[in-house]
Amino acid sequence: MVQRAELVRYLSDILRISEFKDFTYNGLQVEGGTEINKVGLAVDASLATFEALADCQLICVHHGLMWPSWDRLQGVNRRRLAFLIERNINLFVSHLPLDAHPQLGHNAQILSQLGWEKTDSFGEVGWLCDLEEAIDPQAAQKEIQRLFPQPLASFWHGPQRIKRIGVCSGGGGHAYLEQAIKDHLDLYLTGETTYSMYHDSLEYGLNIVCLGHYATETWGLKALQKEIETLFGVETVFASVPTGL
Repeated sequence: MVQRAELVRYLSDILRISEFKDFTYNGLQVEGGTEINKVGLAVDASLATFEALADCQLICVHHGLMWPSWDRLQGVNRRRLAFLIERNINLFVSHLPLDAHPQLGHNAQILSQLGWEKTDSFGEVGWLCDLEEAIDPQAAQKEIQRLFPQPLASFWHGPQRIKRIGVCSGGGGHAYLEQAIKDHLDLYLTGETTYSMYHDSLEYGLNIVCLGHYATETWGLKALQKEIETLFGVETVFASVPTGL
């Protein structure tokens, strides 16, 4: 067992919650009981997530409630919040902090799991990797599909020798495309796709693979899960509630 205050303090510190300006609240979003025996982790603060983790005293998610804010408490929002309050469950949220963390973050974990070492930051929350030896698109595809068997979309219109790779999880997609071009990427890995990415890839000469918003945002949570288990000795569980997007 661990006290809520101790666990929340640890999560806030390790994820550097206070350092990020976000459009959602990061930290303890819903207050529940003070004693934690089991911690649940999941991507979304959905009712399906809460039902899967109903026996947890604290749930840690990437996408929290009040996204970005509520002006009324009705319908789905009321049911989600009521579920937590009725069961005295704490809800902890880490959005941008969990994208950006240099060890535990989604982007750092994706590079690590692919066997590629990060070399520099990429925008606000992403990471770059400069390979020591260039690889061809076929070799890159093989590594990517080992981790992400079914990417949402792949556009291989860029260099045939890939050395500089950038990763931005989730909805970074098109918003980080300009940064990818400025940073002279050979391969851009992201979550979501847009219609225009086909032409962007072709005309800018940039390889782009869209791995899925949900699929790219499980990795930091799973890394954090291991940290919590190791440091606090409490039971943890990751709830898989994929969206297919």
